Amino acid sequence: MVKSVKVASAKVVSTTKVKVPAPVTTGKTQPVKELVCKGKEIEYDDIHAFVRANAGGNPANVLVEPLPNVDIKSDKPVPFGYRGVKGGVRASIQNVILNGVKGNRTLKAILETCKPMPQSVKSPICLKALMNGGYSRSSQYWLTPYVKLVVKPQSK
Repeated sequence: MVKSVKVASAKVVSTTKVKVPAPVTTGKTQPVKELVCKGKEIEYDDIHAFVRANAGGNPANVLVEPLPNVDIKSDKPVPFGYRGVKGGVRASIQNVILNGVKGNRTLKAILETCKPMPQSVKSPICLKALMNGGYSRSSQYWLTPYVKLVVKPQSK
C-alpha cells in the first residue's frame, strides 16, 4: 500500500498519456525470400549463398518448409529415400528435415540435429535431394521440389 504524503513546497504535476500513432504502411508487404527449385538444380553453394545473402549468414534465420506434395502423415512422405531399412539413416534424416526438431523448423536446428546421423552441414545431401526431387539426376522426380527454404520473418 502506498501512502501519500503532502509536502507544502511540492508542485502538482499532471501526467497525460500520449498516443503514439501507428506506423504508416503503404499496403505493400515485403516479398518473401525463398529458395525453391524452379527447373534448375540447387547446389550446396546455392544454399549457402542464399543464407549469406538473405539471412545474415545465420541458418537460424531460415525455415525449411515442406511443399504441398509432401504427405507428412505418411510413413513415406516423399517418393524417394525410404526404400532401405525402415528407420534407416536416410529416412531418419529426411524425416527430421520434413518435420523439424520438436517444432523448430530452422535450418540450423535441423542441420545440427542431423550432423551425427551423419548429415554434413556443408554438404547436406538429404536437404539437397528434397530440394531437387531425388538423389540423382536420373530420378523420375528430378527437379520436383519437396521442400523450400524461406527467410524467417524477423520481429522488430
